[in-house]
Amino acid sequence: MGFEDLTGLDKKLYEYIKNGDFVSKKWSTSEAAKKLGMKEDDVYQSLSNLAKHIKDKIEINYRDGGLRIIAE
Repeated sequence: MGFEDLTGLDKKLYEYIKNGDFVSKKWSTSEAAKKLGMKEDDVYQSLSNLAKHIKDKIEINYRDGGLRIIAE
């Protein structure tokens, strides 16, 4: 499993996370969907795919009332 298993939307979301600061700023699915031109359900599906297929490249935590996500 790896990047070759990701869809185009998954890769788009990965780049968005990688280039964003969602450690100091809480993650917002609705904001990501708007900025990427995706449906919220598609963002959730892609986030799930990222956690499944490239779990060594993404970290998701919960802190201070919100998700914190980082991708390398």
